[in-house]
Amino acid sequence: MSTLDYIFPVKREYERCAKLLQQSGILNLLDGNQKYLPSLEQVCSLLYSHRELVTIKAAQGFNKLLLTPLAIPIPALAGLLETQLSLKAHSGNIYRSRLDPKSPGVPVKISAGKKIWFWDTLRQAIDGNQLIYFPRHYGDQPWGWSKTEVISHPGICAFRGWSIGLIEEGPFTARQDKAKTLAGRKQLETGLSPREYMDLLQQQPYCQETGFTLEDFFIRFLTRLLKQDEISYDRYDHNSLWLLGHYIPYLSSVKSGLVPTGWWHRVYGRLRLDAHRPGNRQCTSSWGTSTVVRLPAA
Repeated sequence: MSTLDYIFPVKREYERCAKLLQQSGILNLLDGNQKYLPSLEQVCSLLYSHRELVTIKAAQGFNKLLLTPLAIPIPALAGLLETQLSLKAHSGNIYRSRLDPKSPGVPVKISAGKKIWFWDTLRQAIDGNQLIYFPRHYGDQPWGWSKTEVISHPGICAFRGWSIGLIEEGPFTARQDKAKTLAGRKQLETGLSPREYMDLLQQQPYCQETGFTLEDFFIRFLTRLLKQDEISYDRYDHNSLWLLGHYIPYLSSVKSGLVPTGWWHRVYGRLRLDAHRPGNRQCTSSWGTSTVVRLPAA
């Protein structure tokens, strides 16, 4: 066992991620410089070079690996997820998320028609390459990157097109007043606006954490769907997600900057992707957020 294994189970986690990426069909979507998944040796070397940070964040609950192919177009990932939802619906093996995997599964309804719904304004921002990645703040000049810029940015993608990150394991965001404090970091809990979450992430306990992107969201959703036969981010479980890794700048049709959201609509049996203003507090009782510790190139 290497020194790193005492800190983070990188081999086990890499093999889990690689298997799911293969099983889902995501690796078939890769092309060009992003054709291949980074190797186990490359990922081990990356984590070892950041072992001090990995040690800190693992103690804070970031004990799962997330390999996100940021180079893949968002519509392609959405199409792949829709295919997997159709297959699960046909087999009848699809349930709500469970805290205890031993508890009985509660079947979920899956729409016979569209299984992923995009709000037109969000779709417009994606198709027009107007979606900003990793904004520093909200407003007229949020400062961030385009998708094209991000996939070759070594501070985001340690290997071109691939974000290598650490995430927390649980399927649910902590409810208000239920969050635990691990190694000096209080878990993020539901009930805040994107602006308030962004302010929190500037504080020391949340160092190196960034919000989920749509790509992270799809990978995470696919992972749970394929491994546990469960959907994720059900609004009726107060588990909708602010995708803080994105920002939609001011558009004439909306006249406001927006933060995307992702959530499962239990009534319609579909995944819903839309966006709200960063100061929005009307939805906060059902909305939370998740973060990724992205490891930069060594």
